[in-house]
Amino acid sequence: MNQFSLIGFLILAVIIATFSVQNSGEAIVKFIWWQFQSSLVVVILISTALGAIMAFLLSLPGTFRLRMRLREQSQHSTELERRLREWETKQTKDTPSTQ
Repeated sequence: MNQFSLIGFLILAVIIATFSVQNSGEAIVKFIWWQFQSSLVVVILISTALGAIMAFLLSLPGTFRLRMRLREQSQHSTELERRLREWETKQTKDTPSTQ
């Protein structure tokens, strides 16, 4: 993670924490057959954490795809470098030396 991402993450964390503390009332959360009452701070923090986890999980396929492509490109580059060395060796052997 580069420094800009870390700084952005920290700023976002401070904003969320400030928002949560300033909105500290009670909240009733209902979902299908499930219901619970909790502090709004807890609801906001849990929602934020779940959103971050979902964003991370959704980014995994792209990350794996990029890593596979990088590995393939690295192997291709290594093969091309090997072929270039072979070609250079062949060229030096085919060129008559002038002595």
